[in-house]
Amino acid sequence: MFRPIKVLLVRDFNACNVPYLLYCFYLLKKTPLLSYTEVAINEYLNIDQTIYDVVIYATFPDENALQFNKVRAIIPQTDEKFLSFKGVKLLFDTHSHGNLDGFPRFNNISLPRIKTAPWKQSIEKFNVIFKTTHPIGFFPRSPAYRYVGLFPFAAKNINKNVDISYRVILNEVDNYRSKIRREILKILEPYAKSHSLDTQYKLKDMNYQNYLSQVLISVCPPGHGPGTFRHLETLNAKSLMFSHDSINDIQLLPHADLIEGEDYISFNLENLTNKLDWLLANRKQIQLIAERGHKKFQIGYSVPRSTIRLYKMLRELV
Repeated sequence: MFRPIKVLLVRDFNACNVPYLLYCFYLLKKTPLLSYTEVAINEYLNIDQTIYDVVIYATFPDENALQFNKVRAIIPQTDEKFLSFKGVKLLFDTHSHGNLDGFPRFNNISLPRIKTAPWKQSIEKFNVIFKTTHPIGFFPRSPAYRYVGLFPFAAKNINKNVDISYRVILNEVDNYRSKIRREILKILEPYAKSHSLDTQYKLKDMNYQNYLSQVLISVCPPGHGPGTFRHLETLNAKSLMFSHDSINDIQLLPHADLIEGEDYISFNLENLTNKLDWLLANRKQIQLIAERGHKKFQIGYSVPRSTIRLYKMLRELV
């Protein structure tokens, strides 16, 4: 006799890469196929998990982060409870760096997991059975929309009046992310003499997606990992994704492989100038690559497609 799959998602509400999976569950819980409950880490110990078929466990993915400290005291107990569950156990690894383990304390990479934008060569290593990505919403004009939207903003054919965009955070502690972003800025600054270059970061840019649709080349440096919201928003806005080459090894889209040179252009600090000069001298190529990247994004980001795949995976596991 058919009955809905009962799923419990235990998560840290400080983690930013969870919502793509939530979008999928939002669709599934509107059907009779699945019964879904979501609880915070600090509520988990009071939950009777024996009534569920599947428990998905998503603690904050960086154990050295201040956010992890907020629940560090109870993590040994919640870990033990999760590992003792008799049904289907799934880790949800939302670490922004797809090559890093979001659960190193387990010292066990065999547990099946859902992972955000995994490094392609680590999919088998971490036993990744379902891939997600960084969530962008329907009309991402404000941060809140990123967490309730189901479908990306539809890019429009708007006049591209910004040649090069590089709106990024720079005033951080001196780590790899900050250093490489500053190095990229130094290389880009001379282009302001002959091209429209925008490097003015805005803390709360409510119209960022509309802005990107006016950008010819969006320069995408690494963030907390190789892939960022900016990468996806650039593809969505039909601007050319000019990305640091650390993105080349990442499965950024769950349902499509982005091909360097066809869907986007990658660079490093040594070849950035040569590649950017070539692009600016070949504007038709910019348009072609940007359009291919946008089409690949439409196929590869699809939440409905992920929803179907998620349900089939859960049904097979249960």
